[in-house]
Amino acid sequence: MLSTSMLKEEVDVIVDLVAQKKTEDAKQRLNHLVPEVSSEYGRGAILALNGILNVLENKNAEKMSDYEKILRATERIPRLQTIDDMDRGYLQTITKWAKKSRAPVKDSGSVPQG
Repeated sequence: MLSTSMLKEEVDVIVDLVAQKKTEDAKQRLNHLVPEVSSEYGRGAILALNGILNVLENKNAEKMSDYEKILRATERIPRLQTIDDMDRGYLQTITKWAKKSRAPVKDSGSVPQG
């Protein structure tokens, strides 16, 4: 079984792969991760990753494209209700994904390097 820190590192890698649109690589890593997860936090993270991949694979990515709304919701939910470890794993994974997937903010004052 994975320690919490190892689990979080693996979730970060999978989130990075999804953000880079490498869904097949992400699915393979996720499939190898699932049997190693026994904690409620880990189950929540797996649930979030599966949901993200399902939406992206079904060509419904626009349903999850408002990253700012997703981030606002993930910040508000813990303040509105008590959450358990599974909820925490789910929310933290969705938050990581939304932060990495949203379009980078362009700096209008920067000069392109060439």
